[in-house]
Amino acid sequence: MGMRISSNTGAGSSGAAAWQQRQQDFKALARALQAGDLSTAKTAYTALAGSGRPAASSTSPLAQLGQALQAGDLAGAQKAMASMRGHHRAAPAAAPVSTTPPANSTGGLHLTA
Repeated sequence: MGMRISSNTGAGSSGAAAWQQRQQDFKALARALQAGDLSTAKTAYTALAGSGRPAASSTSPLAQLGQALQAGDLAGAQKAMASMRGHHRAAPAAAPVSTTPPANSTGGLHLTA
């Protein structure tokens, strides 16, 4: 009876890639809105909204931004983006996040006997 050890680093890698893609999509959206480019902003929003994120609440700033873009309301979309950025900056500074797994964690390894 042997022990088998497997790693789930592939899942973590794809999660990191998805996070980086969302960041790039969000930055593209912010740049398009800052430049006043409604068409590019719509494209960037579509990419961001379809990047595997759960649907935003209809009252969230992201949903309001999407609604403004859909309506062709550039000023409304810019206002929603400013609201999102203001909310992010207004959040209290968080303590550094530990990358050390909890003591009872297998650290991404699956042990089976």
